[in-house]
Parts: sequence; C-alpha cells; structure tokens
Amino acid sequence: MAGLLEQLDTQLETLFKDWNWLTTLIALLLAVYVIYPTFTAKDADTHPFLLHRQANISPVRQPGESAVYRSLSTLHGSPLITGLNVKEAGGSKWAAGKPGDLRDVWRRAAGLSGEDGNPHSNAGKLMTAYGVAEHVQHDFKELTEHINTLGQYVKQRGVNTAAICLPNSVEALVTVFGKCVVNYR
Repeated sequence: MAGLLEQLDTQLETLFKDWNWLTTLIALLLAVYVIYPTFTAKDADTHPFLLHRQANISPVRQPGESAVYRSLSTLHGSPLITGLNVKEAGGSKWAAGKPGDLRDVWRRAAGLSGEDGNPHSNAGKLMTAYGVAEHVQHDFKELTEHINTLGQYVKQRGVNTAAICLPNSVEALVTVFGKCVVNYR
C-alpha cells in the first residue's frame, strides 16, 4: 500500500512540475466540455409518449414556438374546465359536474357519497409510515370527527388567521380540512 501511495505521489509531482499555460488551457477546456452540458441541458417535463396519451396538440402555432397542449376532455375551441367537476352519484357520465371544494375531496378519499355522508365501497387508505417497520392506518370516520370538531371550534372562536407547524402529520391534514369546514359552511 505504501508503494502505491509513493507511486501516486511521484506521478502527481511530475504532472505539476511539467504544468504550464497550455496544460491549464487544456484542463479548463476539458472541464467546460464536461460541466457546460450539465447546466444547460433542457429535458422535457413530461415524456412525449405520456403527453400524447393525455393531451391534444394544437394544430396551429407560430414558427419557432412549441405547440399548445390541452387535456383530452377539453378540446381546442371549447372552454377550459373549472373546479373539480364533481358529478352527482348515479348521474350521467357526460353531464357537467359542480365546481366542488375540499369537502368533496375528503368525501371521495373517505369513501363517502354526496352531502348525506353515506359510506360506499371506494374508500381510500390513509397511512403513516414510521420508518420501515411500523405503519399506522388511520380511520376516516375518526379523522372526519376531528375535522368537524376543529372546524366548529375555529368557527366559534371567529379565528381568521392562524400559524400552525405540523409537518408531515395526520394532524396537519386534519387542520387543513378543519379550516375548510369553517370557510365553506
């Protein structure tokens, strides 16, 4: 091992002993050749195959401009979709839905249908992972009760602004949806 280090030291000493302005220029050009493409490369945000499966490409564009892509559900010339487009249970597949809000997002995740809150089978799962070994699945019914309780408390107190620091926790989710209950009731 000591012999290898001595050889490396000798080679480095020889390299720097023979170093001149031409060596500096070559090293600089080589560094620019390696580093420049790293910082100037422009990759697409989405793979073209995925983009073509999810969007229509505008047939008209100016020279040198990229095409305008629109969702397959809103063709060129039709108005853009606003809101969440929440459809009524049992309604037509092609009928326009209502704009919706965060309550509709929670209902969908919790597997509740409509304003009445009746459960249906499409409930999602909400889990917290504590490292690799421990996972805790949360009950949507219990979290819904927490959301409503927090929302009513905030509404009764008349709180308009609050700063809350609950990063990456179920409590942060409850707080966001609880504030939503206040704003939309």
